[in-house]
Amino acid sequence: MNRTDDWYEVTRLGERGYSIDEAEKYGSFLIAGDERSVLVDAGIGVGDLRGLVTGLVDTPITVVLTHTHWDHIGAAAQFDDVLVSPRELPADGRVAIDSLSEEFVDRPATFVDRWLADGGTFPDEFEPETYAVDPAPASAVPMADGIDLGDRTLDVYPLPGHSPGHLGLLDREAGVFYGGDIVHIDRGVYLMFEDCDFDEYVQSVAELLDLRDAGAFDTLATSHNEALSGDDLSILDTLYGGLREIADGERDYSVVETDWGEARSYRIGDSDVLTKTTL
Repeated sequence: MNRTDDWYEVTRLGERGYSIDEAEKYGSFLIAGDERSVLVDAGIGVGDLRGLVTGLVDTPITVVLTHTHWDHIGAAAQFDDVLVSPRELPADGRVAIDSLSEEFVDRPATFVDRWLADGGTFPDEFEPETYAVDPAPASAVPMADGIDLGDRTLDVYPLPGHSPGHLGLLDREAGVFYGGDIVHIDRGVYLMFEDCDFDEYVQSVAELLDLRDAGAFDTLATSHNEALSGDDLSILDTLYGGLREIADGERDYSVVETDWGEARSYRIGDSDVLTKTTL
């Protein structure tokens, strides 16, 4: 198995986009422009992501990280131009697996163990014993100006809650919103980490609903789900309604054990929303 097209699964997303899946559940997206292309997130870093995407477009590539959790920054160090929200840009200008907290430092080893236990295989040149997420030099994304691709500009929206500087990108011309971890279907919405903020997350979902209702996008592409469009976007209404009930103390929950300790689990539609044990 090679480290590019064998390891990654690539599908088209509209006329100017690509969906890139790694290890079945870690997603990135490539947005092609006339003068610059943008890679939204960098996966877990097992494969040669740079080699893959440079074979898909012939423009310079800027990586935009929706946030700095480990499964979004994995291959960022393979690239020369990396942007992140100012709220998640460390003082030394290098995003790392422990930039936000120590909660994710063991995730690469945990992933390897579980992947192999499930019968997964790795690319030929990959060495599981030395696998690590390398720090990557980064700069602040121009939140107000957006990102110029030559033929169009991507708008940047702050969507905090899942992490302090979580953001999304809107390709208005294509009608696609790239939302990182703003929603999880079947895998759970994680709001129980140290830097998660439930109230900010509720506001972020509300803003996404407003953009959808204004006709800004008709496809929502997120990191751990199939892209949503049409009637499937009603999941946002269901999610927001459930979040409001949680905020008002009107939603039942159970206490569950996660890899990071105990959390409250609320069932909303087809998703479990996991929060801190106190809100």
